[in-house]
Amino acid sequence: MTTPAAPTAAPAPAPPAASPLDGAVVELVRMLNALGRTDLSERATAAGARLKRPNTIICVVGEFKQGKSSLVNALLGSDVCPVDDDLATSAITLVRFGEEASAVVRRKVGDEQVAERVPVDELSQWCSERGNPGNVKGVQRVELAVPSAMLKQGLMIVDTPGMGGLGAGHAAATLSFLPFADGLLLVSDASAELSAPEVEFMRRALELCPTVLFAQTKIDLYPAWSRIFDLNRGHLAAVGIDIPMVALSSMLRHEALIRKDRNLNELSKFPELVTSIGERVVEPAKANAATRSAGDIRAISGLVRTGLEQERDLLADPSRLKEAIADLNAAKQQLEHLRGPGARWATLLADRVGDVSSRVTHDFRGIMRSTLRDMDGRIETLTKGDEWDDVVRDLQTVVADGVTEAFVAVEQARLAIRAEIAAHLRDEHLALPTGRGSKVEAMDVRELWQDKALDNEAKGGKFAFKQGLTGVKGAQGGVMMFGMMGSFLPTTAATLIASNPVLLGAGMLFGGMQLMEDRKRRVTMRRQTARQQVRTFVDDVQFEVTDQLTALIRDVQRSLRDEFTERLTELQRTYTETAQRAQESAKSTQEEQQKRSGELKQQLELLGKIEAVANSVAGS
Repeated sequence: MTTPAAPTAAPAPAPPAASPLDGAVVELVRMLNALGRTDLSERATAAGARLKRPNTIICVVGEFKQGKSSLVNALLGSDVCPVDDDLATSAITLVRFGEEASAVVRRKVGDEQVAERVPVDELSQWCSERGNPGNVKGVQRVELAVPSAMLKQGLMIVDTPGMGGLGAGHAAATLSFLPFADGLLLVSDASAELSAPEVEFMRRALELCPTVLFAQTKIDLYPAWSRIFDLNRGHLAAVGIDIPMVALSSMLRHEALIRKDRNLNELSKFPELVTSIGERVVEPAKANAATRSAGDIRAISGLVRTGLEQERDLLADPSRLKEAIADLNAAKQQLEHLRGPGARWATLLADRVGDVSSRVTHDFRGIMRSTLRDMDGRIETLTKGDEWDDVVRDLQTVVADGVTEAFVAVEQARLAIRAEIAAHLRDEHLALPTGRGSKVEAMDVRELWQDKALDNEAKGGKFAFKQGLTGVKGAQGGVMMFGMMGSFLPTTAATLIASNPVLLGAGMLFGGMQLMEDRKRRVTMRRQTARQQVRTFVDDVQFEVTDQLTALIRDVQRSLRDEFTERLTELQRTYTETAQRAQESAKSTQEEQQKRSGELKQQLELLGKIEAVANSVAGS
């Protein structure tokens, strides 16, 4: 693996200046450690880490041989993705930051999921069509770690396999992943203008992903690239797509990095792409991460404030100590019940998850059933084998859309259930920020397609010979039948029938009839084979997707259960420690109580400043 040095004109971006929220997190963590709340300190530290390195995902997609992997390498300044004229990416590759370059291949061996660490320079043996034709090694994805300054800010790049006709089911793996990504970069080279399937894919992607960018590659190879670029802009505008577009050269970028040439780097147009990714993908992701972190900080701060204010009030009015201790113990008992399996929120969670499971699987089965009916109708009109390609492409597209819709429905249901439970527990002062979406593995339905020819006969000369032989047999049968008829007719009629013109006409008639019958038989067989392939495909997809949906919904239930249980545990600990400190304060001297009151005042003032910063970020 070669790693060219960065050009002096394009140094690594400087780390961003600390924001007020960064400082608030530091102050909060320091206070939590002083209070001995390591549980809340870890949560606040995680919120701070999210600010520095938000989890930002951008997918790079496109047809085969459009320069996707070269573009990724040029972006990172490192030859990590296999690139060669005879290579094509065959597996999803996740590229994230790492202090050292490393690679892990995740694949399926039998019924087991296996993760293998492999040398980075041997990746082409796992994630390319030449090294892994037809994915015979069962590779599901490749995970790369790269010491890149661009990735260090939390960016993860997903290099997808070539789509081979973006309107077909080949796009399913990307489309099902897009609702959980922050951006998409569609790559198409300058050899030709965008195809109709590419434009349609971008239209569909905009419905699922917040940000879509377009990169036209290989402008160094095609002098007319600017004309193609203008045509592409027109194609997108015609369907109402207005997105950032850039024409660039990975080769020039590569040379600029090696030579450390600023002018060459500018000519490559990569600075424009980096700017677009920063402004359209990374910055919004940072803003979203800041909002989520601010929500976490407010929730933690509010929890600590509850305990400190109760302790302050008790120091100001010691006569309420007995009553306050009783209230705190009652609250602890209630929280203990809420942490148990019989709690109402736990029952609500189980009920809602059960409803989601039934609804999503029912709707998905409905889509598959409707797809089968539509395909049966199209197959009834199928007469030529060439028409089958269009049917297969449309079938895979509809099924892929159904798969995406099912997974998106689960994520939407997760957010709705979470909001409902949070509202149910609001009386317990349990403030919960909005969480990140569930982790969903992309599914490529084309892997389940069992492609078989509808006609057993080979095309070309052999096929023409068999057709001719069928016609000859029909003609021979016609001549023989008319010859036999002559032996039962009068001499004059027999002579007429036996004449060459009549026999030839009869032969042609019967030969044509035989060809028509043979054609009907082949059309019938073709339709039967098509129906069988469609049903097998739909059954396989339904089996695999239902299994994945079941696992995903189960994970959603577990994650929500664990999250709310953890928040309840934090609240219970707050009440417990508040009661303990109140009892200790009651036994202390007046001087110690005054000192403690001063400490509480300072801590509450600091919490007020921290909450003010968090509120300003969260927009409260």
